[in-house]
Amino acid sequence: MIELLAELLSRSIKRLKSSQKGKEKSTQIINIIFWSLCAFISLILYIPRGVSIVDALVAIVVLIFTIYSAIRALKYFKIL
Repeated sequence: MIELLAELLSRSIKRLKSSQKGKEKSTQIINIIFWSLCAFISLILYIPRGVSIVDALVAIVVLIFTIYSAIRALKYFKIL
């Protein structure tokens, strides 16, 4: 998961560096900020009431670890 996010972020940064016009750069920056904000807002909205911040953070960490482990297992068996 982290590798996937890093790859997507690096592609966005490469496009940002390769774009030569100022308008293209500002459009890319606004696009990155917008989608990051949308992801953060949807994350907050999907957390049910009565769940503490610690529980939500632990659940996010466990989810990321599970996805990371699955990707590593698929790479180990040369499926991915």
